[in-house]
Amino acid sequence: LLLAAMMLAIGVEASSFNIETTTPMSDDATTISVEAEDEPYEWDFWWSAGFDLTSNYMWRGFDQLYRGGNRNMFDPSFQPGVTLGFGKFYIQLWGNASLLSDYKEFDMFLGFEHENLLITIYDVFCGVGADFNKPFFSGENHSLTATIDYTLFDRLRLHWATTFLHPDDFVVKNGKERRAFSSYFEVAYTQPVGDYLDIEFVAGASPWTGPFWCPTRVGDEYDWDNPAQGFNVTNLGVKFSSEFSLGNLTFPVSLGYTYNPLSNYHYALLSAGFAF
Repeated sequence: LLLAAMMLAIGVEASSFNIETTTPMSDDATTISVEAEDEPYEWDFWWSAGFDLTSNYMWRGFDQLYRGGNRNMFDPSFQPGVTLGFGKFYIQLWGNASLLSDYKEFDMFLGFEHENLLITIYDVFCGVGADFNKPFFSGENHSLTATIDYTLFDRLRLHWATTFLHPDDFVVKNGKERRAFSSYFEVAYTQPVGDYLDIEFVAGASPWTGPFWCPTRVGDEYDWDNPAQGFNVTNLGVKFSSEFSLGNLTFPVSLGYTYNPLSNYHYALLSAGFAF
């Protein structure tokens, strides 16, 4: 309903349009552009697909290996994705399969983009080992999250995400259990260097207690029974990225560094892939 209302408010006339496929963890994107001058925008169907191989699956400053009980800083992960769009709306299917851990994930996105504004609602189905093989519609391994991204000056991106449904996203306040609405806020600035290199600086945090995704650290393990309380910075990083083209194929590559002040872990990240 929210997306439909925005569509009606914005209208269907535009001079240019750009939409990107995105994932929870990666800023690599396949861009499809439609240009129209002094003509109503045509609501055409479009699609794109891609595949990434990354040295670790990072999400909000946490590597997803900890869900499998391991503490390796290197875990190559395969991440395929496909996007189907109609005008400014799109749906996306995205997955992750790790090689050294048993963590797997399958995400479904519904997105809307207009100029510098991007709104998504996505469902995450994930699990470790046999947990990932539970019935898909059981609801035990699902979470539903809404995000808003807004880009200023084509370089400064503001990101907010709030989880509305998750079986473990609850806190106790005044003796009563209530939904925590675990959230994440991120600021990212991208600086182009020449025509082939971008440098991105990222800072992200949990604005309040987030039992769904922001645990405390005890030794080398995470204590999910005692989530980090209040405001916590979890993601500080820098990434160097570039993209090469060959016909209709694009090949994004990136090298980055991430530090999580909450867990006090450091990560070096390497990613490469292709899209068409």
